[in-house]
Amino acid sequence: MARLAGARLTLRREAPEAPGEPPDDCATLPIECNGQQLGSLFYPPSGLVSEAEECLGAMRALLEYAAHRELAVSDFADQLLVNYEELNMLYNLLPAIASKIDERDIGQILVHEAAVMLDCSRVSLLVLDEDNAHLRVLASVGLPKEAQAVRIPVHDSVAGRVLTEGKPFSIEDICQRPDLAELSVGTYETTTFAVIRVPMRARGEPIGVLAATERQGGGEFTARDFKLLEGLSSMGAASLMHCRLHTTTRRQMIGTIRALAAAVDAKDRYTHDHSSRVSRLCLAMGGMMGIDDAEMLREIELAGLLHDIGKIGVPDTILLKADRLTNEEYEVVKTHARIGASIASQVKGLQRVTEAILHHHERWDGRGYPQGLAGKDIPQMARMIAVADTYDSITSDRAYRKGTDNATALQEIHAHAGSQFDPEVVAALQVAFDDPGVALLDALEQ
Repeated sequence: MARLAGARLTLRREAPEAPGEPPDDCATLPIECNGQQLGSLFYPPSGLVSEAEECLGAMRALLEYAAHRELAVSDFADQLLVNYEELNMLYNLLPAIASKIDERDIGQILVHEAAVMLDCSRVSLLVLDEDNAHLRVLASVGLPKEAQAVRIPVHDSVAGRVLTEGKPFSIEDICQRPDLAELSVGTYETTTFAVIRVPMRARGEPIGVLAATERQGGGEFTARDFKLLEGLSSMGAASLMHCRLHTTTRRQMIGTIRALAAAVDAKDRYTHDHSSRVSRLCLAMGGMMGIDDAEMLREIELAGLLHDIGKIGVPDTILLKADRLTNEEYEVVKTHARIGASIASQVKGLQRVTEAILHHHERWDGRGYPQGLAGKDIPQMARMIAVADTYDSITSDRAYRKGTDNATALQEIHAHAGSQFDPEVVAALQVAFDDPGVALLDALEQ
């Protein structure tokens, strides 16, 4: 093979920057890969024979092939890294999201993770409103208060177009799009920053849009960022849809339970809507006692609605009797607590509701039924129902008496705190009636 005296090869790792000027009296043969110059082969042009020219061509082809292989391996490694990061992120987030039944909790997890993952100071999650014509802010990081209440029309908005078209959107600098800058509500640290928006869809249905801006240190969003954000939005959309299905099922169940409770109350015209009022009272007391767990409040509501469901098994001749009950008849009425608990126990996941129904006639001093529990051995929800049930009973009209007013009823309840009722629950009822923001008396009269 021909020897190339004086030939020299120069390669650069920074691809598009061109190599330096060739030495004097040398010709240049560029080494390229994917349209970018990676280096040059310098050689003396004079005196080349055909073998030398072939040698140069073969050398160039070999070098370019090696460059292609190296870049392909590098790209593959980068893709593996992104895939690993995405899988690791989803693996770590799944347990946290799977345990949530409130879409706001899910949304806050998503925006927090996106802010950390993309190193952004402002992230927002927009979801479709019930009218499907607007987007509202479900959760956000760094979003001003005045922007959190904004409703964005699906039509004639960038976020709406991202959602309906199902395609991600990004721009390197908000200044390049004055129309977007005008839609941005609130103040920003700078007037120039990148924007990325990714649609959230589940089972082909549009859910919302995940948006991030104000990247720390500036810079545009990369393909890696898109990949990670799309993975996050995909999991988030599925979780939000599951949450909404759960909410719909819950509403249907509550509706069925309300209808069932109303049917029981309707057996006696004097107890019309009694269970619903007891439920409202229990929720108000729970709020005053600092109970803010959504699942716990749901169970309190159900227990209040279902506390007398067992009366469906009590004969009307006893239940509707206007005269004083005999001892034998009263023993039959007392069975409604066990009957109600037996009915509720057939529904999976209502264990605490079942216990509340069973024990809502226990007394703080241990003289109640069916088991004679005392003090805090009585389940908390049962203690709350005991107070609410008594309050509604003495304020409601009966065939043999007129219901008392609110002040008199509260006075009587206080008189039995520490004997029949839990003093803490009694105090919570008083605070609920005193708080104008709760407007409990108005709610009970609706």
